[in-house]
Amino acid sequence: MNNNSLQQTININKVDYNLNELEQLVWKKLVNGYIKKKNSFRTMCVGTIDENSLCSLRTVVNRKVDELNKQIFFHTDIRSRKCADLKRNNSLSLLFYDGRQRIQISVKAIATIHINDDFTAEKWRTTSAQARLSYMSVDAPNTKSNFPTLGYEERFAKEEPTELESNQYSENFAVIACAAYELEFLYLDYLGNRKANFFYKNGVLVDSFWAVP
Repeated sequence: MNNNSLQQTININKVDYNLNELEQLVWKKLVNGYIKKKNSFRTMCVGTIDENSLCSLRTVVNRKVDELNKQIFFHTDIRSRKCADLKRNNSLSLLFYDGRQRIQISVKAIATIHINDDFTAEKWRTTSAQARLSYMSVDAPNTKSNFPTLGYEERFAKEEPTELESNQYSENFAVIACAAYELEFLYLDYLGNRKANFFYKNGVLVDSFWAVP
């Protein structure tokens, strides 16, 4: 980044931001995504590379953002295809979009899979009974079935599992930590779109610049 770039600003909702201020704003918005359940950045599209070297996409919940270390976290079943993809290739992309704010945030990251450690144990303890159902399927996610199925006992469609019942499946629970190394910010405006790119190394911003949308 150069001094001239830092002096330039863009206007978002009647507020001017230079590159440094914009980078801080982006991470604040991602933090709000995991804090506020109705925030549009509460969910994100995750892209991985599958066994056929093809891109595979799915939507997950933004479970935590470490603004200081530039990390984003989500939960998954260790038996899921996305987890298998990340074991083969731990590069992934995250895509956030808020139509009301007209903001798109794209992140490239390196994933670390946390399984059966103190970190996942703590996250599991704070996971609701309803959320734990996602890990209570007898067979792995995407297993072929001859009939429509929840994957777990039908009674749990009407009643929450007890702590004892759900804890039996905690070994299926994984936390994915995504360490960002590149972030693209896009602001959609009928007067002209604006874009900026940010680059990180070990959680530290090392470069940034304005870009053509």
